[in-house]
Amino acid sequence: METAIIERPVAADEGMEESNIVMLDMELIDPNPANPRRDVGDVSELADSIRAQGIRQNLLVTPTPQGRYLLVIGHRRLAAAKLAGLSRVPAVVADLSEREQRELMLVENSQRADLTVIEEADGYQGLLDLGVSVDEAAQRTGRSTSLVRRRLKIAAIGENARSKAGTAQLSIDDWETIADFDRHPDLQERLAEAAGGKNWNMAVKHARQERTWREWLDTARAELERMGIDAADEQPNTDNWYDSPKGLRRTTMLTTGDIAKAIDAWRDSHDGATPVVGVRAEGASWARGIALYETVDEEAETAAREAREARWREERERKERETAPAKEFARASRDLRIAFVTHLMELKSQPKGIGKAVALLSARFALDTLTEGFDQWNSHAEDVWEQITGIGTAGDDADEAKPEDEAEDPLRESVTAMIAGDPQRAAFGLLYALAEERVSWETWRDAATIAEHATPLYEALETLGYRTSDTEAEALNGSLVPIDDDDNGRDTGIRQDSEPGDDGASQADDASGEPDDAE
Repeated sequence: METAIIERPVAADEGMEESNIVMLDMELIDPNPANPRRDVGDVSELADSIRAQGIRQNLLVTPTPQGRYLLVIGHRRLAAAKLAGLSRVPAVVADLSEREQRELMLVENSQRADLTVIEEADGYQGLLDLGVSVDEAAQRTGRSTSLVRRRLKIAAIGENARSKAGTAQLSIDDWETIADFDRHPDLQERLAEAAGGKNWNMAVKHARQERTWREWLDTARAELERMGIDAADEQPNTDNWYDSPKGLRRTTMLTTGDIAKAIDAWRDSHDGATPVVGVRAEGASWARGIALYETVDEEAETAAREAREARWREERERKERETAPAKEFARASRDLRIAFVTHLMELKSQPKGIGKAVALLSARFALDTLTEGFDQWNSHAEDVWEQITGIGTAGDDADEAKPEDEAEDPLRESVTAMIAGDPQRAAFGLLYALAEERVSWETWRDAATIAEHATPLYEALETLGYRTSDTEAEALNGSLVPIDDDDNGRDTGIRQDSEPGDDGASQADDASGEPDDAE
């Protein structure tokens, strides 16, 4: 059927000459290559409507020197008209510059929900390529200048990163996060590959950590050069770790902060000497940093190490003698308690009062442990509670001046208040804090502690909707557990420099490659 002429013409933009509505042969109309919309999508429903009612809104075209017409507005209508079997369409013909064409197409398409973020971003970039300023682009499209600037940052994302995203429908926030790494195209590619999936949050966290590291390293290198210190680049060994050069002992490892101040502090503690500096830029993130070395006498170091080992052995034996009575009592009393509970579990009928016992144990154990049992150096359950509730537990200066028996306990008060108002949430928070406190870096290096502490925690969190990333899943499957032990009975994984090994020797890297002073 012949199409109906439109009921109302498309309004001409300011500066356009008065134009007439004409019926144009569709074979003379070419899609605009600068159209922000890359894909017109499914136009079958629109084609059905055109068959029934005709085209009810004109197309806008501009003439070309070849006697043809370039489509400005109406790409979906043109595609639907072809599908409907029409040969001519109603169109407004207007002489438009390339800048005017881009402005009109961007304004029209930006009002549609199906225009992708990348398409909109590229549309703004196209305007700037024609000399339009950011302020002008914002004014012409009715958007804020801040939005236009953010879209332009997205437009700068490279093709490699865009292709990594594939067909994933990324949100504006996702694209803006990727765009924020404009100085690191490789990180943009990693993020684009993870976008839209369960590994996104973990990928963003790692990318930010990597960016922070790179920026710090660049600043540190420049500062070392300014100070006239020649820093040697080191390479990791086959275990992805670094060995100290022969004749040197690493005393300091820097991964953040003002390196000039660190060098000055090192000099103050070494009679004004300047450290030997090594840059560990490659390998795993936990092995990287800038190392400060002091020169060592290997024979003196060996003698000192043997003396330390002898002292450690003596101290260990003394502690064993002192703790033997308590250990024996703990074993005996534990056996009695286990025997009692075992008897209860074997009873055919449920023991009287077991419900109250469960309530008392769960609530009292959680609260008392948080408020009274965390004087140990490695406890952080109290911090976990503060983080998950937002309730401060540090107290104020006034409490510090009170006698110990009168001082307030802000943690106990906050927990007690929550129990009164929302006992279920309080119970969950307390138990989660306790479970979280039991998971440390050491947990992930032992299959038994993973099964005992980490796996149950993740199972609980996943029932609440937590999405376990691939990295976390690999760790739960033992990816961080050391594979082999070396000849000295020490595992080949990471160990803190200040921590003695199983044989009592320090694990710091030194001149001879053997255990030496804690750093």
